[in-house]
Amino acid sequence: ILAVLGESNIKIHAQAITASRLCLLPRLLPAPQALLRESRPKRLPYVEEVTVYGTRSGSKRDGLNFIPNLIHRIESAPPYSVQVLEIGWNFGYEQMPVTYRTLAPLNILAIASCLLSVGLMVWAGLVRDGVAFIGIVLISFASSALGYASYWLRELPRKRPAHAPTDEIILRTRWGAFVLVHCQEDVARALYWQTEECNYASSSRVARLLGGVVGGLMVLVAVVLFANCSSWAMQAAIGTSYAVLNVAYWLVTVIPEAWSWDLRCYNVRGREEFRRYGTFTEAIASAIRITGSTAWVRDNQILPRSAAWREWLDRAEDQLDNDDWDPQAALAELLSRTHPNLQPYSNLTRV
Repeated sequence: ILAVLGESNIKIHAQAITASRLCLLPRLLPAPQALLRESRPKRLPYVEEVTVYGTRSGSKRDGLNFIPNLIHRIESAPPYSVQVLEIGWNFGYEQMPVTYRTLAPLNILAIASCLLSVGLMVWAGLVRDGVAFIGIVLISFASSALGYASYWLRELPRKRPAHAPTDEIILRTRWGAFVLVHCQEDVARALYWQTEECNYASSSRVARLLGGVVGGLMVLVAVVLFANCSSWAMQAAIGTSYAVLNVAYWLVTVIPEAWSWDLRCYNVRGREEFRRYGTFTEAIASAIRITGSTAWVRDNQILPRSAAWREWLDRAEDQLDNDDWDPQAALAELLSRTHPNLQPYSNLTRV
């Protein structure tokens, strides 16, 4: 039972586990069947609650890619806040693709579990428990088969132009946070516009054969053998090993994902703390002032298409250089003019 428990932890790490060649190591892996999926993902996971805008290109995209989110950690952005930063190529590493680190926590855990498997096999040989020995061998190589079936690479060839125009990317979350990124157009293309596809090492047919037939049967046979070990001490050692590995994989979930990926090709500069505001109106007014334009707001219809909001946008454009302008008071005035029955500004729900 312990050999197949912990499936939720492995599912969380499945994409990261199979991003490294170390997924091919024969080893004890809690719930290895978690690597066996109905269909392999065609792209890396992305954050759906974010919309990406390009102020220069006029591009728009729903969802923030996985790799840029390692940089931004957009889930931690406070509501109604604004952050400014600059991202460029890191000199000397600009042609290096983003890869999974060799000494990432999951890789270290894979090496440790491989050594643990070897240790258990040696012990099984010493106590002459052939059933346990065969079970450990089978389930260890089942992890390798299942790992290879989902092993993928992410190599995006980039040719950096001699003179790339600058762009300004705006990330808007559903909870009203804005992140403004100053970067070159090729950086924006690599991070925000290009689809992060998973290039698998094996074909779909080979993956089904290795995962469903070979790996699945090996796991089933190994679990039956573990239940029939001739030595109670051997069963206790195997059970304890799986319990420890389950706890270890659970602990890895609290480690930031950015620690596991090699992002040296990007140079993040001037990252500011999030400026917090009381309302969405104040936050988007700050973003407009920083970008120096309302075009990205109008073109993408971020605000309601009412007369009051259109006039508010006109005022926001006129007040770009006025730090004393109160966007919330201006909106309340316009709303009360177009909707006379509204409550006074002090009683208005702040939007």
